[in-house]
Amino acid sequence: MNLGSGPRGVDDAHWVNVDGFHDQNVHYLVDFGRPLPFPDESFDGVFCEHVIEHFSLADGERIAGEVYRVLRLGGCFRVIVPDAELVLRSYFDTPDEIVARRGTGVETPMEVVNLYFRQRYEHQFVYDWPTMQKMLLRAGFGMVCRSVFGQGSRSSVILDDEKYEWESLYVEAFKS
Repeated sequence: MNLGSGPRGVDDAHWVNVDGFHDQNVHYLVDFGRPLPFPDESFDGVFCEHVIEHFSLADGERIAGEVYRVLRLGGCFRVIVPDAELVLRSYFDTPDEIVARRGTGVETPMEVVNLYFRQRYEHQFVYDWPTMQKMLLRAGFGMVCRSVFGQGSRSSVILDDEKYEWESLYVEAFKS
């Protein structure tokens, strides 16, 4: 399942694209405040890129719990979010780089930080590794591992978009 697929819905019979808004290749329109419309243990893997940060921590954990429910035993949840630690380190250590990578060139570094943490009030919670790990463990996952762009334990669940590579935290959680 491609959870929060938006315009990056995959046109492939092996993928079910789910989003809250109609877009290219979206198969299921869902209200993320409700349970996912799939039976327990329906999927081997779930991919979710730059979606969870649009919800509060509590709602993110509830969504992760729904992903846990619909994953089969041994299934993998690949979740990618803006990396708050990286953004803050960049602000302090290389402020020009953060503006060059995410801004238009006229913003201050703090304005760019706010793009990550608020994004026109669309972002509700931004994660670092320890917080994401803790949230996924509370949602029921037995093992949570940090990953990297384009690599992971299950190649079948990797749909990483290179435009997010520099700024993202890559995580895989497994149902055991």
